[in-house]
Amino acid sequence: MERRNSILLAATALSVLIVAAGSFRYAGYAQALPAPTVDHVGFPTGYRDIYKLFYVFDNFQNRQIRAIYANAIAASVTPGQVFNFPYGSILVFESYSVREDAAGEPLLDRNGRFVPNALTTLFAMRKERGFGADYRELRNGEWEYVAYRPDGTYATPPSGTGSCALCHLTGGALTLSPQSKNIGAQWDYVFRPDLYFGGGSGAVPTGVLQHYVFVPSTIHARPGELVTIYNSDQLLHRIVADNGSFDTGVMVPGSSFTVTAGEQGSTVAYHCVLHSRVKGQVVADLPPERGRLPVRTEQRVLPVFPPRPE
Repeated sequence: MERRNSILLAATALSVLIVAAGSFRYAGYAQALPAPTVDHVGFPTGYRDIYKLFYVFDNFQNRQIRAIYANAIAASVTPGQVFNFPYGSILVFESYSVREDAAGEPLLDRNGRFVPNALTTLFAMRKERGFGADYRELRNGEWEYVAYRPDGTYATPPSGTGSCALCHLTGGALTLSPQSKNIGAQWDYVFRPDLYFGGGSGAVPTGVLQHYVFVPSTIHARPGELVTIYNSDQLLHRIVADNGSFDTGVMVPGSSFTVTAGEQGSTVAYHCVLHSRVKGQVVADLPPERGRLPVRTEQRVLPVFPPRPE
């Protein structure tokens, strides 16, 4: 009996060690993650002319501008289908570096948006029947991924896209675990479709509306600063200025609105006409910040690649 228990304990310990080793490998990418070796996605030649621009997102964490395009099949998705993008869907994500100030902070244009510097990478994901099997335990639905440089060469070849699959599976490149494994499934492993359905601007948020509360309820801003507030609630809201200067109309989750701070010391107050206790304000009580806001551009224009013929 003692010998049997010793064997059982040894087997259990070995199993735990194997699981722990696997988790460590995925957490630190000490070994290559499972991935396809053949490119089933394909460089999206001419996508700007034939795909629909879903949204443009200013990524504060990575100091990037991300422009998301969808082919006609992907663009046909509706909020009721978001758990299941149709087969044949292709999404392309343009990644731009951004202009920065001397402190490494992104410069902003007159609309409070990041200013593009250069197109660096095209990330493409495609959904077809049977896709994704080579990712094995990292498989997320039936999507496969490839990253290209603008000239069509590989930035990340298919064999290196296990990290892409892991990120889309866990919603943030978390260690593979029972808690993290299926986080990405809620949106069919596609990030931020709520910006497309809700029409959010993609600007870095200054505030959010959540659980019937503006967070923060008072936004402190510089005179003339444009602030962006998202409806991150699970409810419809309709925000109007107390003085009647703006009315957002009905806002679905994922949508956003902007408020321009007034002169020094002034306040712009607003409230939800559907929920009487939902109130917020923008107070222009911060000193003007010279040199960063705004960059002298009338409108942000993303560089075209490849260049259009003259």
